[in-house]
Amino acid sequence: MYTILHKESLNPTVSRIEVDAPLVARKAQVGQFIILRARENSKRIPLTVADVDRLRGSVSVIYQ
Repeated sequence: MYTILHKESLNPTVSRIEVDAPLVARKAQVGQFIILRARENSKRIPLTVADVDRLRGSVSVIYQ
């Protein structure tokens, strides 16, 4: 499982999270989809990559 590094509320219904995922960050590009799951057995949720920090090894997504 990956770790959430930072969570930011953009408005009352929209949030941005930054996830520690060095292998994903190495190849991901803004606009591509990644699959997130809240728990190991939960449903898969496709989300669009909003930002990639290759040096830090993190990927950011915005969700409602």
